[in-house]
Amino acid sequence: MTISLLRASAWAILGLILGNTTMKAQENHKSVKVTGKLEWRDATIEKFPAWIKISSKYNPFFIASAEVDTMGNYSANLAPGPYGIEPASKYHWQRKWDQKFVRIDEEKSKIQVTVDSTDQIQVPTLTLDTLGISGSLPEKGVLPEFDAERAKFLDDFITKKLNYYQVPGASLALLKEGKVIYLKHYGVKNPITKAPVENTTLFEAGSITKPVFAFVIMRLVEKGVIDLDRPLYKYLSYKDVAHDKRYKLITTRHVLSHQTGFPNWAERDANGQFNLLFTPGTQYGYSGEGFEYLKEVVEHLLKKDIDTILKEELIHPLKLNNFYFKTTEYVDEHASDGLHLGKPSKMRFIQEPMMAFSLMTNARDFSAYAIAIRNQVGLSRETYAQMFEAQVSLNETTSRGLGFELGVDNMGNFYGHSGVTRDFVSIYRYYPEMDMGFIFFTNSITGGWLTIDLLKQVLVTGKQ
Repeated sequence: MTISLLRASAWAILGLILGNTTMKAQENHKSVKVTGKLEWRDATIEKFPAWIKISSKYNPFFIASAEVDTMGNYSANLAPGPYGIEPASKYHWQRKWDQKFVRIDEEKSKIQVTVDSTDQIQVPTLTLDTLGISGSLPEKGVLPEFDAERAKFLDDFITKKLNYYQVPGASLALLKEGKVIYLKHYGVKNPITKAPVENTTLFEAGSITKPVFAFVIMRLVEKGVIDLDRPLYKYLSYKDVAHDKRYKLITTRHVLSHQTGFPNWAERDANGQFNLLFTPGTQYGYSGEGFEYLKEVVEHLLKKDIDTILKEELIHPLKLNNFYFKTTEYVDEHASDGLHLGKPSKMRFIQEPMMAFSLMTNARDFSAYAIAIRNQVGLSRETYAQMFEAQVSLNETTSRGLGFELGVDNMGNFYGHSGVTRDFVSIYRYYPEMDMGFIFFTNSITGGWLTIDLLKQVLVTGKQ
C-alpha cells in the first residue's frame, strides 16, 4: 500500500482534512519506500485504525496518510527527511456497534522517524496506547434536585465525555414541571472552522421525527380523516408489497407501533418489490418504511403535500420554530456539520420530508414540542392516553406506544425516542411521574455512548 504526497498551501491542507484533496509526490526528491507496523499495548484490542498520518518535521504544509491493513502493516513512499507518524484518528471504532470504542492516547501513540537515502527502510513499530474514560457517574441523578453546583458538575461531565468520544458539539435542554430549567450548547459545529454551536444551530434529529409525525397522525384520527385500525390499503395501495396479500392487514396502529412486517428500509428486487418479514400485527419489527407509506396515505386522503400538512397539524398548532423537514437556504446556513469517520461532513440534503427521520432542529426548539406533549396540547386526554399505551412489548422494561418508545427504570416510567443517523445521535426522554426530562443532540455518531447510555445515568437514574 502506498500513498501520494503534495507540497501544498494551507488551503490545500484544509481540503485534505475534509477528505477532498489527494497528495502528489514531492518533486526533485528520490522516494524511499517506508514500511511499518502498528501494535496495541493492550493486546486484547481487535483490529487497527484504518489510516495513519505522516507529517514532515520541517515542512508544515506536508501532511499525508497511509492505509493500514488488517494485520497493522502500512507503507508509504517518502522523500528523505524527518517525519512524525501517528494514527489519523484519535479513536478506534469503525461504526460497528459490536466493536468496543477505544480512545487513543495521541500524546503517547506517535513516533519520530528519519528517512535516509536508501531504497527501503523499516521504521520502528508504532505502539498505540489508550485513554481510560474519566469522570465517575453520580450515585443519584443530578436532574431531580438541579442547582448551580449540579449544573457545574454536569457541564464538566459532558465536556469531558464529548472530548473522550471525539464529538465536536452538542445541544442540551433540561425540562421540569413544563419548563426549560437549563439550556446549554457545547463545542463547535465544525472542528475545522471552530464555529460554535448556538441557539440557531440545527442538528439532524433522526428517528425522533417518528413521535413528531405520530402527533400529526393522531390529530387526523381525531378529525376522522384516518382510522387507527382500518387497513391502509383501503385508503391507498402499496404496489411494492401488494403481491404479499398479508399487507392488507397493515393499519395505522401497526405503523406507529412498528408491527407492519416491513423491514426498516426495504431492498426492492428487479421488479421493484419486497416481501414482508412477518404477518402484520403479530410481532415487533422496527420500520421507517412503514412511516413513509403512512405519509403517502395521508397526503392522498387530504389531497395536500406533507409540507402543508405539517404546517397545519404541527407547526402552527404547537407554535414551533426551527423545525425543518427538508433542506432550505436557512438550513444550509445554520446546520451543524456532522463528523464522519473523523472528518467533517455536511448535513445531508433532504429534498422531500421523510416522516421516519428528516426533522432538523435543536434541543432548545424541540423543547417546545416536548412541553406541548407534556401539557397534552392539541389532542384530547383520551388520545394522549392511547399514544402512551403499550401496543407491543420488546422486553420486561421496554415497549412501543403509538410513535413513542416507552420504558421503565429505577426512577419510574418514561416515554420519548432516540435518533441515530450517519453522523448525528439524539435523545428525547420524559418521566411523567417525576415531571421532568431531557433533550440532547450531538453531531457525531460516536456520541451514542454518551447520549443513549451515560446521559440518563448522570441526569436521572444515577450509576447503574
